[in-house]
Amino acid sequence: KKVILHGIFCLVGSQNKIRYMIKKLLENHIKNNVPDNEVAVLLSGGVDSLSVALAAHHAGKKVHAYSFYLKGNKSYDFKTAEKFSEKMNWNFTPVEIPTENIVEDWYRLVDLKCVKKTHFECVFPFLYVYPYIKEEYVLSGWIADAYHGVSRLATLRHRPESTYEPETFDDFRNRYLLPENRAGLKWHNYVVEKHNKIHIVPYLDAAVKDYFYQFTWEELNRPKQKIKIREAFTELKDYGNIKPHTNLHLGAGINKLFETLLNNKEINFNNRKRMMDVCWDWQKGRLDI
Repeated sequence: KKVILHGIFCLVGSQNKIRYMIKKLLENHIKNNVPDNEVAVLLSGGVDSLSVALAAHHAGKKVHAYSFYLKGNKSYDFKTAEKFSEKMNWNFTPVEIPTENIVEDWYRLVDLKCVKKTHFECVFPFLYVYPYIKEEYVLSGWIADAYHGVSRLATLRHRPESTYEPETFDDFRNRYLLPENRAGLKWHNYVVEKHNKIHIVPYLDAAVKDYFYQFTWEELNRPKQKIKIREAFTELKDYGNIKPHTNLHLGAGINKLFETLLNNKEINFNNRKRMMDVCWDWQKGRLDI
């Protein structure tokens, strides 16, 4: 019986160690890469950015959260970021993104070399966020999605009951982490450089990558999406329900705002029906940009 009990305790201890390892890895990355005591965090209502903010908090940093919403539309992400910051006693700066300058903003994004629709829509709000940021170091939860496969296609392809053509989960993750992919990180960093900030992405740490690559899709997303992160940061559970992943630009309604550009003949010079195709036209250089 003693042998059995010892084995059980060892197993539980090992599980707890694995459970809290991601917390420690994120904290270590921040301690090693952020010398300043005060740090900005791009905060949404999602698990990724909240976990990074919490890691910075536990690493002894003074967190200043920045969150945005489109004018007249305070999204779930914004409201959650605001409430969570209040609960944690973090400084919080709300940024209202104007919608009336979308044509001018399109050309600003072209100047930043945005190519794909997601580049345009994901970089757009940060044109307005970064001018508000006071701190030199800016943290984000970028890249965490790469390890979990939470997009609709990735979920359909990599859940155990999938009938899709075989592609390994690591193949998906490796492709996501290619420098030209990474959820548009390259284009976001053009804005970072423009404002003389330093963007810290803890989820890009090699040790963090190794941690997640040991798990299957099911182990990372069941019984709840991004379960390893949720378990590691108890504040997420204490807060209440944190919704599953939603693309930030979609949740904020940015895609709908950009669809209004379909009515602009100078931008939509081929009379396309989808902004994806408009972006493709610009990528091919049919205008002198």
